[in-house]
Amino acid sequence: MKKNPFLIIFILIVLSFFIINFGLNIIINSSIFIANFFQKRKSPEIIKKNNNQYLSVDIDNIPVATNSSKIIIEMSAINIDEIDVYLNDQKIKQIKDFLSQNFSEEINDLKEGENKIYLVGKNKSENMTKKTQVYKVLYKPTKPKLEISEPKDGEIINKNEISIKGETDKEVYIKINNLPVIVDALGKFQYQARLNEGENNFEIEAIDIAGNIEKKSIKIIYQKD
Repeated sequence: MKKNPFLIIFILIVLSFFIINFGLNIIINSSIFIANFFQKRKSPEIIKKNNNQYLSVDIDNIPVATNSSKIIIEMSAINIDEIDVYLNDQKIKQIKDFLSQNFSEEINDLKEGENKIYLVGKNKSENMTKKTQVYKVLYKPTKPKLEISEPKDGEIINKNEISIKGETDKEVYIKINNLPVIVDALGKFQYQARLNEGENNFEIEAIDIAGNIEKKSIKIIYQKD
C-alpha cells in the first residue's frame, strides 16, 4: 500500500508545532531552573568565608625568653596591606609596604617579667582583619643565683673523690667543667668528681632560660696521707 503524501506532511506539521510550542518551553524552563540553582549557591556568607582562607598573618619565630629589652621577631603575611604590632595589649607600631611575604621586625621596650605580643593584619579592599595568637616572652635581665655549699675554694683534702654541692634558681641549667649536672625541683644540685693528685680546678656555670650566665671557679688540692 502506498503512503499518502498528504498524511505525512500533516504529521510533520503537527510534530513541528509540538516541538516549537512545548519543546522550546521545556528548554527555556530548564535553563531558568539551572541558572536559579547556581545563583542561590553563591551566597554572601560563603564568599566571605572563602576570602578568609587567603587572608593570613603569622609570627613564625619569636624567643620564649630574653635577657634584652628588645627582640627580633620573624613574621609572614599574605594579602595584608598593613600590620599593627601589639605589646602588652598596646599598639606600639604599624608596618606598611613590606616587600615580601616573610620579613622581620624589632620589638623594643619589653618590661621585666612576662610580655604579651601579637599582630593584627588588615586587608583594606576587603575591609577585613586577621589576628595572630598571643605569644608570651619572658624578659629577665639578671643572672641566676649560684651558691657552692661544699667544698670550699682552695680546700686541701686527702681523698681522691669529692662531692660538689650547691644551689641555684628553679629552671636553671648547671654545668661543671662543661658537663651537665642534674638540678632538682628546688634548685639544688650535686656532682661527684674524682681528683688527680695536686691541684684540681672546677668551673661551675648556671645558665637560665633567658641566656643569662653566672660563673664560679673553685680549686681543690688533693694530697695523699
